Amino acid sequence: MKHRFAILCTLAALVPYTWGQVPKSSVAEHEFPGLQLLPPGSKVKGISLPRYENHRVSALLIAKLMEIATRSEVKFTGIKAELYAENGEVTTVTCDRAAYDFRTSIVTSDTEPEVESPRFSARGTGVTFSTANDVGVLKGPVHTVVKNSAFNKQPKGK
Repeated sequence: MKHRFAILCTLAALVPYTWGQVPKSSVAEHEFPGLQLLPPGSKVKGISLPRYENHRVSALLIAKLMEIATRSEVKFTGIKAELYAENGEVTTVTCDRAAYDFRTSIVTSDTEPEVESPRFSARGTGVTFSTANDVGVLKGPVHTVVKNSAFNKQPKGK
């Protein structure tokens, strides 16, 4: 119970403030307000951060460890990200380490990511992903397998 409370408090600290606890003047535009409560070097074990779009969960980030690098950058270890499409498909991305920069809204990793979806699986030597544009690039060499079911879903006559 104690651990659940600690995790809940930590996640609450990472949610952007809407009640005015952190004056806007103390948070730069490229900084994440929740990080103001955790000094650089702080480590949080066992996190789970959902992302919402149009009142539905569109992604879930789970990490074994999060370290606060600066007031605008965090580093993750033991990552599993689940991306939920509106049609119900789930794409899973796993990676040993990654960093997220709030100034650029970009996730980067120099460890081997694995992507698994109902249509394909892929593995590369690193990844760069823009959360602002929902566009990612696997660094090569990349190994990709397109699943047979992806070909079966094409409309007839095309």
